Amino acid sequence: MWLLKNIPNRELILFFVITSLIFSLFSSTFRSAGNVENILIGFSHLGILAIGQALPILMRGIDLSVGSILALVGMVMFDCYIIFHMPGYVVLPIAIAVGTMAGVINGILITRFRIQPFITTLATMAAYRGLTYAISGRQLVPESATQAIDDNLLGLFDEFSGIFPYSFFLLLIVLAAAQYILSRTRIGLDLYSIGGNPEAARLCGIKVDKMIIISYGFSGFCAALAAIVMVSRMTTSTENLGIGIELTAITAAVIGGISLQGGIGNAIGPVIGAFLMGVILVGLTLTGISTYAQPVITGVILIAAVSYDRYKYYKLRSKNSAGESA
Repeated sequence: MWLLKNIPNRELILFFVITSLIFSLFSSTFRSAGNVENILIGFSHLGILAIGQALPILMRGIDLSVGSILALVGMVMFDCYIIFHMPGYVVLPIAIAVGTMAGVINGILITRFRIQPFITTLATMAAYRGLTYAISGRQLVPESATQAIDDNLLGLFDEFSGIFPYSFFLLLIVLAAAQYILSRTRIGLDLYSIGGNPEAARLCGIKVDKMIIISYGFSGFCAALAAIVMVSRMTTSTENLGIGIELTAITAAVIGGISLQGGIGNAIGPVIGAFLMGVILVGLTLTGISTYAQPVITGVILIAAVSYDRYKYYKLRSKNSAGESA
């Protein structure tokens, strides 16, 4: 019992296992190795996005622009390779730099102009999407639309080792790094402190503005990695790449225990949340539920996750109040 109590996200893991077992009973295709491969390669990029989303939420913020950053990075990769004929080892650093810088710009706007994160990232979501259309090589050079990105390095994350795609290994690396930062470094301690009480953290000498910029920069970095994975799979990029994916990433993070009240959560939960959504959506498809119903189901899951988050928050606050009174 002591061991079970100390397993992080144990309730979420149990729910994940039960959900997988239920779908396995109703569909033989669901429990096949091929379906496991599809879930791993289809939702690894979402896990990376959810980890990136976790840091702003930990600090009582949110990043609505990740889908647009993903599209912008994808189009930069397309232009660099197809139009400017850059090799993959040059394209990758540029892609990561663009995504990270887009996230840093979000952080600077929030800290410099004191605009709420929701409004800031809602604005940059539109701006980055518009910039994607503006630089679209598919529009500027129409004949490039039929060309594929066939660089071996850029296509690496569509390859497999056994049943595991390389994109899943990339997710594990990001997960390990993020969890180490949150649990073992001063940056992680500062993030939790700011999320718990921003004003108290500021009075303690924590550089709140700097940490906000770092968290949004990391979110942009993860969006860039997700873009690389998706472009690797598709061998191209489109202007509408990633539309709506910010909602799914937020849902995965909140399901994974990242509290919207700030200061609570880890990097493991969002990954489990991402694959739980994958299991649910794929399972529903294989059992005959229309794909048109899936966005509705995503919304319902998000409402349920937020409601549970609020319940836990008020329960914890009541417990603390009772302890102080005693």
